[in-house]
Amino acid sequence: MDTIVLKFGGTSFKNLNHNPDILYHISNYIKKGLKPVVVVSAIGRQGDPYATDTLIQQLEEINPKIKPKIKDLIMSCGETISTSIIAHLLESNNIPSEPLMGFQAGIVTDEKFNSAEIISINTSTIKKHMDRGKVVVVAGFQGITKNNEITTLGRGGSDITAIALGGYLNAKRVDIFTNVPGVAFIDPIMVPKTKYINNISYRNMYILSSKGVKVIHPKAVELAERFNIPVRITSTYLNVPGTLISNEDGGEKIIGIAVNSLDDKSIFTILYDDEFSKNLFKRLNIFIAENNGNILEITYHNGEVALVVSNENAYNFANNLYSHLIK
Repeated sequence: MDTIVLKFGGTSFKNLNHNPDILYHISNYIKKGLKPVVVVSAIGRQGDPYATDTLIQQLEEINPKIKPKIKDLIMSCGETISTSIIAHLLESNNIPSEPLMGFQAGIVTDEKFNSAEIISINTSTIKKHMDRGKVVVVAGFQGITKNNEITTLGRGGSDITAIALGGYLNAKRVDIFTNVPGVAFIDPIMVPKTKYINNISYRNMYILSSKGVKVIHPKAVELAERFNIPVRITSTYLNVPGTLISNEDGGEKIIGIAVNSLDDKSIFTILYDDEFSKNLFKRLNIFIAENNGNILEITYHNGEVALVVSNENAYNFANNLYSHLIK
C-alpha cells in the first residue's frame, strides 16, 4: 500500500465533536487502500487559546525579551495539543493511532532556534507503528537537536514537516488541507470570485509564494522539489481537487498574480508564460494606460511584471486587473 502524508492546518479543527471533516478525510484515504501519516498544526489563529501567537503572548506579558530556546518550548506546545486531540479523535472512532511529537518521530534539526532546518529524519518509529496498522499523527513544526533540545522550524514549519516526512517515507504525495480550495489566481480576499490554479510547477509556485502568495511557504516548495514529491493543496471543507504542485504546469498563459504589501504600498507581480509575452504586454499596456493614475511603479523581469499601487487603491486595482487579464 502507498503511503500518503496528510497535513491539516490550524483552520481545519472545526466540529471535532460533531461529524468532523478531518475524520472524513483520513477515513477516506484508508478506504482507498492508502496508508496515511497525519501532520498537524496548532489550532486556530492569534487570539484562539492554543494558537502559537497566543502562547507566545504568555511570555511577552512577563517580558518581551525571550530567549530563543525558551520561546521554542512554548511554541511547540500548540502542535503537541493538536496531535493529542487528533489521535484521540481517531481512537474514539475505532481507528488505531499513535501520536508522536517531532523528536519521537525522529526529526533532527540544527540548533537555529525559532527557525531550525531539518538535518535528517529517522523514520523507524513511524514505520514500526504503521506496520502495526496504526495511523501515525505527528506534531508539525517541531524537531530536536543532537543535544536533545526542542526546536521549531519557523513560518510554514508544519508544511515543511509534512513534505520532509513525505520525502523520507517515499510517500506517493503530500496533501495539505486548509481553509481555501487551492492556490488562487489572485488573493481571494481581494477578489472573492477568483479562479483557482489546477496544476503548477515547483518553480512557478516558489516564485508566487516568495512574492506574496501565503498558502504555502517558499521553503516548503523548495523541499518538495528537492524530494520530487507532488504536493496537493486543497480544502478541508469542500470536495474539490485543489492545486497540484509538481514538475508540470497547467499550460496557463498567465500563471498567477501574487500580491505583497510593504508599508503603504501593494506590489502586484504577474507571472506569465514567456510564449504569451507579446499578447500579455499588449493587454497590459491597455490596462496600464487606463489605470496610469493609480500605478506608482512598473518593473519587468524574466517572465514577471510588477505593478506598484498605494494600499488604499489595492482592492479596486486587484479586481480591475483580474477582470482585464481573465476573459
